[in-house]
Amino acid sequence: MATWHRTRFAPSPTGLLHLGHVAHAGWLWEVAGALGLEVVIRMEDHDRSRCRPAFERGILAELAWLGFHPEPRSLASLQGPPPSPWRQSDHPARYQVAFDRLEREGRLYGCTCTRGDLPPPGPDGERRYPGTCRGQPIDGPGRRVVRVELPDEVVTFDDLLLGPQRQHPAVEHGDPVIRDAAGQWTYQFAVVVDDLHDRIGLIVRGEDLLTSTGRQVLLGRLLG
Repeated sequence: MATWHRTRFAPSPTGLLHLGHVAHAGWLWEVAGALGLEVVIRMEDHDRSRCRPAFERGILAELAWLGFHPEPRSLASLQGPPPSPWRQSDHPARYQVAFDRLEREGRLYGCTCTRGDLPPPGPDGERRYPGTCRGQPIDGPGRRVVRVELPDEVVTFDDLLLGPQRQHPAVEHGDPVIRDAAGQWTYQFAVVVDDLHDRIGLIVRGEDLLTSTGRQVLLGRLLG
């Protein structure tokens, strides 16, 4: 955060803003103002089956009506004609480069496990992936996702609200999916690639996404 003087508001345009978005925006702009950070806006439309341009336009209009003003260049880029570096669907090559790097380093493997093959959800509501398909090729018969093998490391970080945190992603959640069976990049992967590219120094997220932090930190280390 000492050198990356920005944070981001990054909704997925699968619908219009809801009260959770508004609360998030309120916290985000307040923290950014206190720390002297600019707030860029990014549209996380990696799920092409659910995202709609009309929702994106509606989100931008609602932010303006609510009085939340993102960094002007990122906002103008999204309001103008595509492509925009702040819209995920406009730069697939960015994710492919990161994917290819992880593949060269032997970190990726294909997985054909279904939800029923995984253990029951843990206390946080997530299913831990036990590494069943490690070593399998990325491409092959059947519908398969691509997972990245995370290093067996403990991640520590300071949450501005909850205080010091300690997570062990490889043990608590297992290897995350970075490309789904339909060939789309996943949230966990795309957001890390973009945060590195966009030089995001502070992330404000809902407590329901707290467990994503450790995984994203490790992915960032692999790609950084």
